[in-house]
Amino acid sequence: MKIGNNQRPFVETLGLREDTRAGDVKSPAFQDIFQQANAKLTRAELDKLMRQIDSLGSFLARNMTWKALQDYKEQVRRFLEQVVKGGFGAKEKQGFDRRGRMRLYKIVSQIDDLMAELAEQVVADEKDHLDLLAKIGDIRGLLVNLYF
Repeated sequence: MKIGNNQRPFVETLGLREDTRAGDVKSPAFQDIFQQANAKLTRAELDKLMRQIDSLGSFLARNMTWKALQDYKEQVRRFLEQVVKGGFGAKEKQGFDRRGRMRLYKIVSQIDDLMAELAEQVVADEKDHLDLLAKIGDIRGLLVNLYF
């Protein structure tokens, strides 16, 4: 009996099996599904942090105090950490500046500059209150010196 190479297996002749090459995958890989789920979770965390930043920002606009500024800065720091950890800044901004650094660093430095300006503005607005508190502290110190 002669066996030829041109004969197809019985399953293929009936059409029960599709011809596929190795590496052809129609469904997404587990890693892709895992990354998509992780990205959705990280997006939800970022949305939550952004809402908190918005509420702290409106509170800071109403009450220009040092504590409100510190809370706002802390929340912005958490947001930036989450963005860097999730790789969102690098993913959305895939450009490099003239020195070869990623643009993410430029954005972070701009945020830092704006936070410094905000701190200066709060200090300027609170300067009268700080002067008043300094005078009250001086008076209290002199009274303590008289008492002891």
